[in-house]
Amino acid sequence: MPLDYVGHVCSPVVSGEAALAVGEDALKLTSLFDIYEIPYSDISAFTVEDYAAVIKTGDAAITVSRLGNACEPFYRELYDAYNAKVRKALFVQGTPLIRAEGGYEYREDGREARGTARIELYEDCVLVLPPDDGARRVPLCFVSAMERGDFSLTLRLITCESYTFFRLGRETEPFWDALTARLRALRERAIRDALEIDNSLTPPQSSAIARLMTEGVAAPMGALSAIAPGYVAALEAKIRASRSAQSYDMLKTLCEPALIRVGVRKSFAAWGQSDEDAARGEDPSPEPAPGEPPPDDRRMIWMIAPGQNGHTAAVEFAVAPGESAATFIYRFQGEFEAFASALNRAMEAVGFRREAIRLTDDELRRPEYAEYLMAVRRNPALRFIRSSFAGRVIHSSPERWAQGCLEYMR
Repeated sequence: MPLDYVGHVCSPVVSGEAALAVGEDALKLTSLFDIYEIPYSDISAFTVEDYAAVIKTGDAAITVSRLGNACEPFYRELYDAYNAKVRKALFVQGTPLIRAEGGYEYREDGREARGTARIELYEDCVLVLPPDDGARRVPLCFVSAMERGDFSLTLRLITCESYTFFRLGRETEPFWDALTARLRALRERAIRDALEIDNSLTPPQSSAIARLMTEGVAAPMGALSAIAPGYVAALEAKIRASRSAQSYDMLKTLCEPALIRVGVRKSFAAWGQSDEDAARGEDPSPEPAPGEPPPDDRRMIWMIAPGQNGHTAAVEFAVAPGESAATFIYRFQGEFEAFASALNRAMEAVGFRREAIRLTDDELRRPEYAEYLMAVRRNPALRFIRSSFAGRVIHSSPERWAQGCLEYMR
């Protein structure tokens, strides 16, 4: 049960003696005449300085002194509650396979950061949890290399990011071993997924496809065809059996078909579960509706197609029967390959919840979307994709949909 702490608060909103309660979503300050809550989504950093807790938000600092022996317990409880909220925001579920504390540094999107953090390994990611808003979810499906130093380990991603962990103490060796085991398991699962689509693949072919399409990553059809034309034929057969059949045929007229990227993700959320339900962690019924595929064949297929003008892209999801369908349109600067890579990264980061992309900045600041806001602040790729979002074209009719796409993409 959370404890109440009493200290002297100095801040723009509350001053003087106050009780502090560490809640699930916010830190509550109660003085003689005021009650004020600081949502964790507003906290940018917290630390202990000169026996006082300092909590920073975007535009202010709250100093809590005179906590006495409760200063460290208060800090630890705040850290734990903040981490729990960050895990939800970064869509991390389950129990860590291993935990460690130590140093970290990462390079991403032209930015470098360094500090100390709690570091946790899960089945699909490494989670970096510093006492600030610099948390990172490092997806294992994008890891292209892992390097071991004398007292460090580094993960390099296909998205040109790198993450190094050091000073892990006695957890260095166990962390390396557990991480190695998870990367192998993910690769083996990706191979099985490829074989489920085309069981005629040879071991070299299934392995090569697994490297391109781990965990729903969308890969170029041209690259897949170069590996195994039969796999592409099987994939196209699944697209034609979905509600996106006409969309796929139209997208092929707007660009070189080999450039279209297609991803396959096993996901119950793609069949009858809304973005809102997924965000709340609610599972849909495991029983398929009439006409839906059985549970073992429920795959979400999604596509990324470049526009003819070189700076737009259409993103299509093969949704479940009964779910409203729309094509997401993006405008961006730079090369399509860089955009597609960032989109892969962003979609994985939010568990393919498209709502996190289409919400406006004003909507994102609403209390009910606090976790999405935290995710956006902790993922550069997601910020880039949100800034590139241009609109949606609803599938009201094939003709109107096609015309709407053409207006954006020509």
